[in-house]
Amino acid sequence: MGTRFLASDEAAASLLYKERITRSHAEDTVLTELFNIGWDAPHRVLRNRAVSEWEDAGRPPPGKRPGEGTIIGRVNVAGQSIDLVRHSVTPPLPGFEGDAEYCCLYAGQSCTLVSDIRPAAQIVRDVIREAEEAGHL
Repeated sequence: MGTRFLASDEAAASLLYKERITRSHAEDTVLTELFNIGWDAPHRVLRNRAVSEWEDAGRPPPGKRPGEGTIIGRVNVAGQSIDLVRHSVTPPLPGFEGDAEYCCLYAGQSCTLVSDIRPAAQIVRDVIREAEEAGHL
């Protein structure tokens, strides 16, 4: 459900990121630990240039990854403009300026089922309706 709610009107994600989710399929995701600056745990993301360049380089460890430490963009958080570095855990938030091909684009394999951006309330109503139609409620 997290990926479905990322593609909601209310989600704190850039429109570019939300639209990317709606165009993606399970095969477009990868389980990795690549985006670990600020958090060190496995995560599933949409494949982008950052992932491809890291894989092409042989999946080097932190400290040896392509472009490590370079600034890939800026976001505004609580009124402060913050530089995003490559391999950071921060996804492209609303107002993101930069190259999202190097951002962490969290998404589950369920992105296959997400084809539009809707209000969260509509997503909840649709889930309830579909559960009722399937006889689960």
